[in-house]
Amino acid sequence: MPHILVTGGSRGIGRAICELFAERRWNVSYLYKTNETIKSGNIFPIRCDVSLPDEVFDSVKSAEERFGNIDVLVNAAGISINGLSTDYSFEDYRHVMDTNFGGLFNTTRAVIPQMVHNKSGIIIAISSMWGKTGASCESLYSASKGAVDAYVRSLAKELGPSGIRVNAVSPGCIDTDMMKCYSSEDKDALIEETPLSRIGNPSDVAETVYYLASEKASFITGQIIGVNGGFLI
Repeated sequence: MPHILVTGGSRGIGRAICELFAERRWNVSYLYKTNETIKSGNIFPIRCDVSLPDEVFDSVKSAEERFGNIDVLVNAAGISINGLSTDYSFEDYRHVMDTNFGGLFNTTRAVIPQMVHNKSGIIIAISSMWGKTGASCESLYSASKGAVDAYVRSLAKELGPSGIRVNAVSPGCIDTDMMKCYSSEDKDALIEETPLSRIGNPSDVAETVYYLASEKASFITGQIIGVNGGFLI
């Protein structure tokens, strides 16, 4: 069976991705920081802080020892801090950037050599529509996702000759823990701005990731695929 490694796989979008791929007979390794929430014969949880390079390299090694080479890497680990830009501390900046962009940087560094050696592999980052358009009171989060988008495009150019595809899925308003800070009035306003008139589900993103990991997407690389209900039209 093919092997997928998912960061941030214990909840939200990451969990939906793990469950979908496991249902479709993939071997799934996932990294989590605090709570191990899913485990079965073909789902292997690994505790890891993706902002720490040594932990990431050890975790990738553990995943490969369990299920063999990693065919697909999905970077879904992410955090957000709401507030005015002038209220953020340097520690806030490091925490958000080291997790959202640093996590992608660390995991790709760990898997790319094996993928280049095998002349195959797929890397998919979970970005955000705020990385494209920016969000008021989420400037650090928006900046980190903008960095993710630029990195994905660069990696796609760099790794394409080695047969490796690199894309990002850019969700809009999705019903995850990150939306808990929004009031019902805020959510209603976001729904009103969304042409499809609803909040998205983690499964909407997971299905897009599955498509990008399939042979049906074999000629797609360097793309930031919006899953936002038309919010950015």
